Amino acid sequence: MAPSSLMRLALLAALLQARATLGVVVDRSAPTVTLDDGTFVGTVGSTNTQSFLGIPFAQPPTGSLRYQLPVANSPYNSTYTVTTMPPGCPQQAVKLPVLTGLPEEAVDYVVNSIYGTIFPGQEDCLTLNVIKPATATASSKLPVVVWIFGGGFELGSPAMYDGTTIVERSISIGEPVIYVAMNYRLSAFGFLASSEVRAAGVGNLGLQDQRQALRWVQKYVGAFGGDPSKVTINPTQFNQ
Repeated sequence: MAPSSLMRLALLAALLQARATLGVVVDRSAPTVTLDDGTFVGTVGSTNTQSFLGIPFAQPPTGSLRYQLPVANSPYNSTYTVTTMPPGCPQQAVKLPVLTGLPEEAVDYVVNSIYGTIFPGQEDCLTLNVIKPATATASSKLPVVVWIFGGGFELGSPAMYDGTTIVERSISIGEPVIYVAMNYRLSAFGFLASSEVRAAGVGNLGLQDQRQALRWVQKYVGAFGGDPSKVTINPTQFNQ
């Protein structure tokens, strides 16, 4: 093999090795926040905001925790990449009025398939998003806006409301805020009703999830630059 070919192979091998090495190193330009002993790696949401998407605020409500009150997480102790919008909780099937002559089942199938693609859902869904001004630090003590999505307790997710716009607007008017939006269990997973549910004390689990998220805010929002004594809840659920 010619020397030039050997050099090309050596260079290619070096580049591949460098790429593999870089793949396991935290991007130093990415924003990070320390919670307990854990490091959360977020993303730059815009020129003046940072986003931390999909932070778990409770243990997954699956297995023995399905249809149970939310359970707080153990202290964070690892590195968590929170850079993509998390899935929502399982949704109630969407039914729309069907025009005469169209097969109802086919229309419902198409609508729900599209909805599930745009807003995917899974049971392990008790996560929240935090969007902050890029300049906010733990000493900033900024007001906090907690956004609770609407949907009749049957559908919805934080993905429907991009808080980046709210934070950018708050910065532009000189009143910067921290934005938090949480998932909560919906439909039968979050609002199952029966005498047995009442007796077991596990009703309105979706509302209990919201309360657990608010407890998380009180404990951790200061690390993002928020003031836990200045929290405003904006519940679109109750504006419908």
